[in-house]
Amino acid sequence: MDDGKTAQEILDELSPEAKKLAQRVLELEREFLHIKNPTMIVSKIADAAKELVK
Repeated sequence: MDDGKTAQEILDELSPEAKKLAQRVLELEREFLHIKNPTMIVSKIADAAKELVK
């Protein structure tokens, strides 16, 4: 499954909307990195995706 692409190459191929979502997911992961209940991030990511598709 590894085709030798770097993470940056994969990100460069994303649509503008997908790039926004990827950036938001990274932000949320950083925010929730040290919390006791990391499962909260799943709902936050879902909310971010819903916001982008509006």
